This record gives sequence, structure tokens and C-alpha cells, in this order.
Amino acid sequence: MLPASIIAKDGKEMLLIPSGEFWMGSEEFEPEMPLHRVLLPDYYIDKYPVTNADYKRYMLESRTLPPRHWKGFEIPTGLENHSVHRISWYEACGYAEWAGKRLPTEAEWEKAARGTDGRRWPWGNVFDENNCLVWDRGEFLDTLPVDAHPGGASPYGVCEMVGNVEEWTADWYDGFPGSTYKGKAFGKFFKTLKGGSSFFTQNHARCAYRCFTRPEDSGIDGLVGVGFRCVLDAPAR
Repeated sequence: MLPASIIAKDGKEMLLIPSGEFWMGSEEFEPEMPLHRVLLPDYYIDKYPVTNADYKRYMLESRTLPPRHWKGFEIPTGLENHSVHRISWYEACGYAEWAGKRLPTEAEWEKAARGTDGRRWPWGNVFDENNCLVWDRGEFLDTLPVDAHPGGASPYGVCEMVGNVEEWTADWYDGFPGSTYKGKAFGKFFKTLKGGSSFFTQNHARCAYRCFTRPEDSGIDGLVGVGFRCVLDAPAR
């Protein structure tokens, strides 16, 4: 039997997402269509997004550059346990490789966020502004600590999957199998983002919501950018 959680090379706790099918996508918006079943094997995912403190450890060991909003090599005061953000997809991949992990596919991210029942948000089908940091709250904060919303955990216990910062996935932004929608952004141009952020509303925080940006994009000064978490393939049972 696989353990329910492990501690990875980078010191982060990872939670088991057991093998099986889940509902992916929705019938609400064309880029999310069709609602379909996806079968995934066992894998582990970071319980929390990669934090500024996590990223600084990586920086010191790998001699990489800091995120642009730090404005130097030191974490802004008080933001150690906040999600790292305003980094590119390539920088996120660099961290993942250093940690012995990889970025999640869009399907892996979505299953970890919503479980198997097709729910709208990680905690259920009724929005609760106490469970995530989005524009609806009217706080207009960039980020909060990654453990600020325990009530927003997914069915697997994965936290801060929606709101706060958007998260990179490994996948190109493209149509799902069976989709008849021909999105102008579809193709091998943009990487898929998931989860919404403090800059967007609750609609962007839905588990099925898809956004996109170029992999080299590291964000805009003064705005919350994209963060990430990692996954790890589970050993065969």
C-alpha cells in the first residue's frame, strides 16, 4: 500500500492522489468542453504551492536568479510562507527538476483540486469567500500565506489550489479530445494555467477554469503573477 503522504527532496509534504477516473472540464464554457472522464495512475502532489522560502533554498543551491518582484536576492519581509510567483514556466521547470519532480499535467492538477465528483470548487459546489483569496473578497492583496485557507482544501487535502496565485501546468493550452471548439489560442503557443488568483473572480477559481500565457512570461510588475506546485510519479503498487 502506498503511503498517504511523503516528504520530498525539497522538504515539502506531498499527498497521494490515488489512481482512477475523474470528471474533467465542464459544459459551461467552450474552452472547457466537453465534460469528460479521464483515467490517471497514482501520483503525489505538493500539499501547498512552492513558497518564497522554498524557492530561495533552490536559488542558493542552483545559483539561479530570484523572482523579479523580490527586487534583489532577499525575500520581501513577511512573505516567506507566501507562494512564489512572477516566474516563468521555464523557471518553474528548473525548480521541479532540482527537486526531483515535475510540473503537473492539467489533468493531474484538476483531479487533485476537485476529486472525482466534478465539483466546481475544491471544497464543493457553493462558493465560500473564506476559502480562497480572489477579487470578490475586496481585499486587493497580492498573496496570503499558503496555509491561510484550510477550509478550501480539496477532497484529497491539497491546499490553496484556487485563488492566491495561478499555477503553471506542463501542458500546452489546446482543445480537449472530442471538442469542436477552435480556440484561436489553441496549439503549442501557450501553457495552461489553473486555479485563478487574487486578481481574478470566483469564476476563475473554479476547478475546471483554464487560462493561458506564454511559457517565457514572468508577469507584470505590480500584479500578482503565476506560481506552481510539483508532482511526483508514485511507484507501481
